[in-house]
Amino acid sequence: MSTHSHHHHHTHHVGEFKRRFWISLVLTVPILLLSEMIQMWLGLEWLKIPFQKEILSLLSLIVYVYGGWPFLKGLADEVKARQPGMMTLIGAAISVAMFYSLGTIFAFGGKDFYWELATL
Repeated sequence: MSTHSHHHHHTHHVGEFKRRFWISLVLTVPILLLSEMIQMWLGLEWLKIPFQKEILSLLSLIVYVYGGWPFLKGLADEVKARQPGMMTLIGAAISVAMFYSLGTIFAFGGKDFYWELATL
């Protein structure tokens, strides 16, 4: 790969990360506002809306898949290479937060951690 094409490739990655960051950030605001734990901490219990948990799950799933994609791909690459690193740590953290939270909403109850997922 030539220096010019390597620079272009790197610039594309930076642009892609920025785009994912800004879209995820915009979605993080309603995730935080709809999270029961955040509502409790900030005294915003009055902010409850119909289908709140389902909306929260959908927004969080978008952040998990779209915003988390580089980390999930990195996790798979690091595990495949048997060289766990930061991508493994972050990919595992967001996956645990996502699937545990889905479980609290749709299976076994409890407090969700969608807000944790969104802030990672």
